[in-house]
Amino acid sequence: MQTRKLRLFRRRLALTSLLLVAMMTSIVCDKKTPTQPNNNGDVQLTPPPAGQGVQMVIEPFDVPVGGEIQRNYYRKLPAETDIYVTKVEMVYNEGSHHVNVFKSDNDDVPDHFEETFSAVVWESWDMVFASQKDEMHWQLPPGVAIPLKARQQLDIQVHYVNAGTQLTTNGRGKVIINLWTMPKDSVMSYLGALFANNRAIKIPPHTDTTFMKIVQPIPWDVNILLMTGHFHSRGKSFVVKRYDTGEQLYQNEEWDEPPIMFCNPPIPLRANERLAYWTEYYNATNDTIRFGPHVQTEEHANLFMFFYPGPADGKAIYDFK
Repeated sequence: MQTRKLRLFRRRLALTSLLLVAMMTSIVCDKKTPTQPNNNGDVQLTPPPAGQGVQMVIEPFDVPVGGEIQRNYYRKLPAETDIYVTKVEMVYNEGSHHVNVFKSDNDDVPDHFEETFSAVVWESWDMVFASQKDEMHWQLPPGVAIPLKARQQLDIQVHYVNAGTQLTTNGRGKVIINLWTMPKDSVMSYLGALFANNRAIKIPPHTDTTFMKIVQPIPWDVNILLMTGHFHSRGKSFVVKRYDTGEQLYQNEEWDEPPIMFCNPPIPLRANERLAYWTEYYNATNDTIRFGPHVQTEEHANLFMFFYPGPADGKAIYDFK
């Protein structure tokens, strides 16, 4: 009897320990670097201390009333040695539709920006991380990292809208990114990125329309850490499910502030298991709305998903069919 009681006590102690670890992990993940707008209303973010990470800043720029701007800011990673990112912080002035960060292992261009709505050359650029919220603090699980090379070529893609569907605070865009690092010998797995979109959407005038896309499966077991859906102002619902079982994993009904689902604990996905997402729209205009980057006149049906273990070569998975 005493042996049985001892076993029960040990099990309870183990469960209690696991619960405490989970609570501590949650606290660490929610810990934020202080942010306060400056006198101009622009966001601010305290940089990591020396040796613990790097900061990148897209300085303020004007977004005129009635305007919609997308810029690709080409920058070198401000690090002289390879780094392994364990935490991402991003803040930006309200009014940005998204901020996407890409890396290239082949390109080497001077620091500059291009104002364009053309897509990046996907064969040359791999998605690193992305956000649709004006403040994101994302702590990766222990041992999981984003590897970046010394002076890595980056593209910080910024999209701001200051028109009828979305307004930019003070008519100014600004972005700050903190990348907190971990020692290389603590890395056990790399973060992976999957970016899918459904380019077949076509919404007739004055209609409710729903589209479904089956996502390209990943051929190894992974753990989902982050998921978010992205569409424009005609979007009503964005739902992600396991295609074969119908289990719902994500839902979004807010186009301008779509929820980012941080998975704690991670969501397991079996090798070659299929996900699918459904996007529902209402087109109140007299025009047919098609897929495209412009918030005012076009629509999107994009899924962003980050997971581990990622590909050993650091390549992003793109599914644009």
